[in-house]
Amino acid sequence: MWELHFSRCTEMEYTWDIPYIGTLRDGRYYVEGPHRSSPRIAETDSAQAAVAMVVDRLPPRCGPAFIGNAGDLAAHEKARDSK
Repeated sequence: MWELHFSRCTEMEYTWDIPYIGTLRDGRYYVEGPHRSSPRIAETDSAQAAVAMVVDRLPPRCGPAFIGNAGDLAAHEKARDSK
């Protein structure tokens, strides 16, 4: 529970290609990801700084959340990129 995850789509199965934010016991924040096995990116005193770290690491061409699931998004991106 103490983590804020992001997805590029609105339905399950979600994407796991964006770092996430968690809280430390001392009230600070950490940024990790995008996968749980990924190393910690950084720790910070500020929620704003944690969000900025996530924004800096958004995937290329990331825009508003796609309405659908990760499979739908992958199919959409494949069709878009094949044009």
